Amino acid sequence: MELEKNNLSINQIVAQKLDTTVCEGDCIVPDIKPDIFNIITSSGIVNVYKKEIMDGKVRIDGAINTYTIYVSEEEGKRETRSINYVLDFSQIINIENASRDMLFEVKTILKNVEARMINERKINVKAILDFDIKLFKNSNEEFITGIKDVLDLQKREENIKVNSLLGTAKTKAQAKETISIDSIDNLVEILKVNVDITNQDTKVSYNKILAKADTKLKIMYLTDDNRINVANASIPIMGFLDMENISDENVCDVQYEIKNMVIKPNGMQEHSIYVEIEVEITLSAYETKEINIIKDMYSPSRNFKFEQKTVKVMQNKINYHDLYSIREKQITDIVNEKIYDADVFLDIENIKIVSDGINVSGNVNITFTHSLNNSADIGISTISLPMDYKIKCKGISENSIVKINNDIPLQDFTIMPSGEIDIKIDIEFYISSSDEVDINEICNIEECENNKYNEYNMIIYFTKKDDSLWNIAKEFRSTIDGIKQGNNLVSDEVTPGMRLFITK
Repeated sequence: MELEKNNLSINQIVAQKLDTTVCEGDCIVPDIKPDIFNIITSSGIVNVYKKEIMDGKVRIDGAINTYTIYVSEEEGKRETRSINYVLDFSQIINIENASRDMLFEVKTILKNVEARMINERKINVKAILDFDIKLFKNSNEEFITGIKDVLDLQKREENIKVNSLLGTAKTKAQAKETISIDSIDNLVEILKVNVDITNQDTKVSYNKILAKADTKLKIMYLTDDNRINVANASIPIMGFLDMENISDENVCDVQYEIKNMVIKPNGMQEHSIYVEIEVEITLSAYETKEINIIKDMYSPSRNFKFEQKTVKVMQNKINYHDLYSIREKQITDIVNEKIYDADVFLDIENIKIVSDGINVSGNVNITFTHSLNNSADIGISTISLPMDYKIKCKGISENSIVKINNDIPLQDFTIMPSGEIDIKIDIEFYISSSDEVDINEICNIEECENNKYNEYNMIIYFTKKDDSLWNIAKEFRSTIDGIKQGNNLVSDEVTPGMRLFITK
């Protein structure tokens, strides 16, 4: 018995886990820096060196480059300084059904960085990391579509569109540049660094995918005359990923992750900062296939026995982009001060799928680092803006699996003479949506010895509740077309009490 089959590459989510870890370490103030009088603020950037899946667990190795800004005071003179400290982490997360042959995705989120003063020469730095882990099992599933040389095979079929995994690819890209600072600035030390990957895009051509983005940097530094200044730069990155049979019609999921980072000032006379950032780009591509599923089957002349199993498949794989813009003015206590830096953090509290969209609610938190009383001292002020926004996603359903990422391509803040801050923020949402459905697949087909179903020449059958022509034809080894022709039926519908003549 030779079966007709259709192959499909299925990428199923088999496990998802959210894990939190605390990284902590004590840092000694370098001898060349003054004593700590007061800690102002701390921040950090995550570098993920390595990710590995093993039987029953996932391991993530990396580091957090932290920057702690503090104030020193000697002989009545106050200075703003900073300590750059690296917190290494190696996190093993137990996931019961993890195995080495699985694909996996890890999203690492730095939730918070805090520094606590132990004494004037020592601080404790603590960071909270969230790991959002998804495990995928990639398998080639064979769907039986028929049996060769069985001319009278009756099939109850359904054509469905599914998303099949075309392939995965990975590459590295580098952002390397020398960033110029003001020619009058003699840089003493870097106080703080912000790195964001924005303007993400992909282009497909000739079995290659071009993934490109901008590495957006903001570097706050101290000069030798105790002034604070900021250097901004946007460094494009791109990477080519090879994948056979890729086309514009395929849906691509792309993830950018910082692996390593070097940011250091050049010689004081060069008035520049050297930047080298290594980014790993991971891509998964999906194609849409139409497959024929046999829901039930039989042969009037031969006796087949089979089993059914349930297979989870992906449908309606769609990616969306949407831009949420904030344009408003807020009253603050920052009057006639210089804003050195503004950290924008999107705190999403609730995600709800609604008709043709996703409601995202939470807060846009803005932390300003600014001058204090027009002096060299630094102050911190915070504004929280409520957000309730509907991301338009046509075709999404309440049962869809949704993944949301975001970046902030625009942050612009202007202090008005009245003390108002003119706020301009753009938040770009990247949404990946898909449905996971169960389909029943026929398997393990065997041919058994014929029984005596066909000893009759004709049967008169009276239909009952819940009968269908398919079930009647299968029971008496006839065909739907044969029953319809023999009883002058114009449709497949039957009602209780109908008399049907069923011939051999």
